Amino acid sequence: MAEIMDVSRHQGTINWEKVKASGKVDGVMIRAMGNSAEGRPSAPYTDPQFARNYSECKRLGIPCGVYGYFKAVNREQADKELAYFKKLLTGRSFELPVAVDIEDEVQKPLGKAALTDLTAYMLSMVESWGMYALLYTGLWFGNTFLYMGGAALKPYDVWLAAYRTKKPAPGWPFGMWQYTSTAHIPGVVDATPGKTTNVDMSHAYKDYAGIIRKKGLTRLREGK
Repeated sequence: MAEIMDVSRHQGTINWEKVKASGKVDGVMIRAMGNSAEGRPSAPYTDPQFARNYSECKRLGIPCGVYGYFKAVNREQADKELAYFKKLLTGRSFELPVAVDIEDEVQKPLGKAALTDLTAYMLSMVESWGMYALLYTGLWFGNTFLYMGGAALKPYDVWLAAYRTKKPAPGWPFGMWQYTSTAHIPGVVDATPGKTTNVDMSHAYKDYAGIIRKKGLTRLREGK
């Protein structure tokens, strides 16, 4: 089981050498695409720390993947978000999955069936690029607003957020469990002078780096 940290601009300027030296992190999921505030219409942007976080992980040999925060409520918005996200992946390689984050207030009124279909579409597009597509969502959000484990989402792996000490048993499979949002990791804790910075940590139950390497899913497929 690997320990995976996920980071964004909220962790500030991370000292990645300290992170690696801590021995507490086996891999990192980096936010590439942020979006508008909770409940507001989609307005994707590049996370200001993405380029640095990615280059530092590469420099130090820390396995990394990426995620984007998706707020699409229809196919047109999804295509725009996907195009933006894809540009951020271009020319880069990843040892860990590429995750589609679905959890926003603005998506709730769609209803389970429509949001499930839209989510499956976005995951299928990421997969068509030649990447290992991963769905990120929370336990309550997934159970309430998505048909988790149903036919549309069954082909895709899940990164489940549920902050508790005991592993969740939602009745559908997941390959990664984000179990805390308040971890303290050297290099992140002191990223901002005078401020203690929390960070999310996950257990990965699969050898993602091995699977992705073996299947050749480390970078965008040419022509896709």
